[in-house]
Amino acid sequence: MLKLLRFALPALLALALISPTLAQDGVTISFANIFGGEDDARGPVVQEIADAFMAANPGVTVEVISPATEYTELFNAALLAAEQGSAPTIVQVEEGLTQLAADSGYFTPIGQLASAEQIASLNDLLPTVRAYYTIGGELYSMPWNASNPVLYYNRGMFEAAGLDPDAPPATFDEVTAACQAILAKGAELQVAGCINFPVAAWFPEQWMAMQNALLVDNDNGRSARATQVHFESDAMLAIMTWWDDLAASGAYIYSGAANDYNGEATVFLGQGTAMHINTTAGLALIQGFAAAQGIDLGVAPLPTPSADAVNGVTIGGASLWVSAGATPEEQQAAVDFLFFLTSTENDIKWHQGSGYFPIRASSIERLTAEGWFEANPNFAIAINQLQASAGNLANAGAVVGPAAEVRGILVEGILSMIDGGASPAEAMAAAKQRADAVLADYNAVVGG
Repeated sequence: MLKLLRFALPALLALALISPTLAQDGVTISFANIFGGEDDARGPVVQEIADAFMAANPGVTVEVISPATEYTELFNAALLAAEQGSAPTIVQVEEGLTQLAADSGYFTPIGQLASAEQIASLNDLLPTVRAYYTIGGELYSMPWNASNPVLYYNRGMFEAAGLDPDAPPATFDEVTAACQAILAKGAELQVAGCINFPVAAWFPEQWMAMQNALLVDNDNGRSARATQVHFESDAMLAIMTWWDDLAASGAYIYSGAANDYNGEATVFLGQGTAMHINTTAGLALIQGFAAAQGIDLGVAPLPTPSADAVNGVTIGGASLWVSAGATPEEQQAAVDFLFFLTSTENDIKWHQGSGYFPIRASSIERLTAEGWFEANPNFAIAINQLQASAGNLANAGAVVGPAAEVRGILVEGILSMIDGGASPAEAMAAAKQRADAVLADYNAVVGG
């Protein structure tokens, strides 16, 4: 197992409401998540829910910890702790690391721990959300913080450029056209570019799903282990060609660092661009900062590669995994807490306090009946996008063991294109060669 973890995670060594009363008295469980940043308003929401669980279960203590505020670091730290026999009872794991978490052997599938009553409650989960964390018919983890990308835009800048702020761009071509109008007013608007978004693999993954295109072979890694990536496909090259053209024209800019979600949001909120693509996970924060900056903020669905790319988005965010090394009593308490955390009431509390969309149909029904979405239409966008998704292999998401490496290779390919001058075809061919080699090595270790 150590060989697998060292191979798949080279940074590892550098990192030293169903029936909650079923849990036995005197049990302490730890809940490791990324929302512990000093300025992260989502952390207090997590603690509030944990406090409510402990009040209802005085014999159970839930220690909310944040060893890291970045997914990969948190995962590495948790696996190192597991290797040393001191794993957190519950670990928040990024969606792309699902196969690796399953392969690690350090977690017990939630479907093997939950009661029949708890399992029945899973029918309330949004199908696309549940499908992502199901491998071979087994639900491995409890979905929690779920998101997808949206388009944020400055309505005032749209008006100044002669664009209709009530009709934001819905396709790549429309983004390009809007950028031409915005750049024509660049000096007046004092923008550094037209649009910015993180150089991250998550966005091409979304745009592939929208085109009903698979990211990897073997049914997106769901019928058998992935052995090849589809970086050279027509669908991927359409994405990269558009991205490259935007960068070459000066319309697209980025912070200079890959995967810089916060940095890119800061550029947009500083009015460096008129449009910005980012996760709905930051919706509450971005709305708050925009209001403080006097920005008339618009939020719209993620633009599609073309008008006929209507397959829909896949999910992002993370799910919660239970340690295989925990005692049966600890596992019982952990499972009870997870179902409390993701109950309809707390799902709503989490959505309203964070921007992550509700994962339960009952939550959406209650919020709709209460008028929440009518009063807060921006919060409905992610849900509408997901519910419009076709529910097939493309937007179920790719299951890839060495996802961190494969995503990193794709990012490096993008950078070689927009910064290094490589053509989209050259960049993706090189990235495919490297990613396929990583998949082969990983499969050789785990018995692919």
